[in-house]
Amino acid sequence: MNIIAVDQSRGQMRVRTLSSFSIKDLVTSRRTWVACVTLLFAALAAGLGYLGWLIQSPNQALTEFPNRLVELRDQEAKWDAEILSLQLGIAPNYDEVTRAGRDLKAKLAEIEHIAGTNASLNPLQPAIQSYRHALEQKAKLAEQIKASYAMLRNAATILPSSISDSLRFPESMQPIPGLGERPSDLMTENITAMMSFTISPSALLQNAVQNRIARTRSLAAQMSPGLANVLSRFLSQIEVVTKERLRGNRLMLALAETPTGASADKIQSDLASLEQSDIESKRSLRDVGLVLGVILVISVVALVALLWRRFAELNKDNRVLKQVNENVEEQLIQSAKLSALGQMVAGITHEINTPLAYVKAVFELIKERVAPADETSAPLNHDEEAEQARREELQILLDDGLHGLEEISTLIRTMKNFSRIDKGQIESFSIEDGIESALLIARPQLKYVADVKCEFDSVPEIMGSASQLRQVLLNLIVNAGQAMKAMDRRGLLTIRTRLTSSDTVQIDVCDNGPGIPEDIIGKIFDPFFTTKPVGEGTGMGLSICYRIVENHGGTIAASSKPGKGTIFTITLPRKGERSPVGSNIPEFNNGIPASAVAA
Repeated sequence: MNIIAVDQSRGQMRVRTLSSFSIKDLVTSRRTWVACVTLLFAALAAGLGYLGWLIQSPNQALTEFPNRLVELRDQEAKWDAEILSLQLGIAPNYDEVTRAGRDLKAKLAEIEHIAGTNASLNPLQPAIQSYRHALEQKAKLAEQIKASYAMLRNAATILPSSISDSLRFPESMQPIPGLGERPSDLMTENITAMMSFTISPSALLQNAVQNRIARTRSLAAQMSPGLANVLSRFLSQIEVVTKERLRGNRLMLALAETPTGASADKIQSDLASLEQSDIESKRSLRDVGLVLGVILVISVVALVALLWRRFAELNKDNRVLKQVNENVEEQLIQSAKLSALGQMVAGITHEINTPLAYVKAVFELIKERVAPADETSAPLNHDEEAEQARREELQILLDDGLHGLEEISTLIRTMKNFSRIDKGQIESFSIEDGIESALLIARPQLKYVADVKCEFDSVPEIMGSASQLRQVLLNLIVNAGQAMKAMDRRGLLTIRTRLTSSDTVQIDVCDNGPGIPEDIIGKIFDPFFTTKPVGEGTGMGLSICYRIVENHGGTIAASSKPGKGTIFTITLPRKGERSPVGSNIPEFNNGIPASAVAA
């Protein structure tokens, strides 16, 4: 980085570039250290706040998942009860078993969704998958139990019709020859044995049912073919009921052995471990937050102490440099004024000579008219009308002469007001009078280049440094004239003033010159930036204007369209502060404004 330094030796001011400015200058800047401290405090607050939030905020997944798990286990118990009721014949159908199984699957899906969408529950996935696998086995067994129950129920439904069919044969109520038992008694014995086995499906009762079925089949051979056929169908249904009751009992035992309970207990155990781990993690975060907070507080206190000491040294150095900086800025501003005035000396001289010659001619003519007539000429006849006309003509000539003298006086007075050094003295200032004064001084550079159009809005006076504001207006007007001078046509300079809704005064300096290219319009307020040839511009004019307007609490901006023209807009507050503008001048570095520092 480079910094512009001012050398005032031998009463002269020259600008030179130093390459010694480095990152060290940035590190020693007050604003840099203040920004660092602010960021440190912000990081401290944000870090501790985040740790506090992590500690206080509950894990919603760990809160919701246990409730869903309890509901799942309750639903499984309800499903088991419905299956048992179906097996025991208490339930009229298997609709409740189907509904309970469907609800159980829905609750399992909810648990899987919660575990799948929360990373903290990932350790539960193996146990959940094991539970799902066991539940699928249980569902298959339940389907087999429902099928067995359906077959048992159908067989039991056919038994009454078989008994009714046997009663159509009279021999069913007569004793079997040589035995003394009736076929109806045999059917009753089989029904009784079947019911005993159905209630308590033991091996002993199963053998008793099978023996009775075998005995009845052997006796049915002694009966008529019709009754024997009815008995055969009856015994087949007895065998189906016995077989399905035995099969259903085995399925129920297999259903009870499925490891759904163990899997659910494993989920519960893993969940308890996760909850304990979450509690320990929050406890660790709290301890880390406390240690980190203590370390950062100590660091901030040490840094503040270091900054306090450093700023005390900087304040001491700044007080030494403050007066030097103020003097150098005044010299820079005055130098810019003198430079602007020097460019217009020739034009102003011409403007002064023109009215002087005019006044001289007028008074010479008055001398001739007032002089006595030639002695050799015939005496004139002076009547009252001729004398009155002579006086009126003389009065007109004298008025013209006085008007020319007044123009000279006004021009000289304007130059004096512009060039005087007032060190930023605050006073009441008329914007419109300042514009007219600047236009008067710049008239030699404008009259052959452009027409001037003023659109004043009768804005009130403001508080500010009159000489500095005149300098800003003159600089903008002269720049506009120089821009339009490069065109092959006569330009138009428009100056407007108006009050804005924000209680500020706005000044627009508009020209229809060639405009400013887009690639450089952002640099025009930079110190030492100029597009003029070497020796014709210092590049400080707009930079000084920017600083003067900024010190008055205002803004200056430029907008341009290449080929259409440029508009410089100044906004100034209607009520200025009651302190010298010079006291608001920004920091200087080695004798020049800080804005002159370029990277």
